[in-house]
Amino acid sequence: MSINWYVTVAVIIFSIGAAGVLTRRSPLATLLCLELMLNGANLALIAFARMWGNADGHVFVIIVMVVAACEVCIG
Repeated sequence: MSINWYVTVAVIIFSIGAAGVLTRRSPLATLLCLELMLNGANLALIAFARMWGNADGHVFVIIVMVVAACEVCIG
């Protein structure tokens, strides 16, 4: 598959999360939308790391997953 498909899905997921953060008033819904934004960014990082053939993107994804886990603990 082309990287365009991965980036398109990542942008859609990130946009849904951003729209939710801007429109929701509930703290729990805002945290869930932030999770969507993080997952969209993770998908883009993995896609670009795969395209370039290095592991730098994978390291960043692990860091983002740790931040998301901390966010869940706070929620």
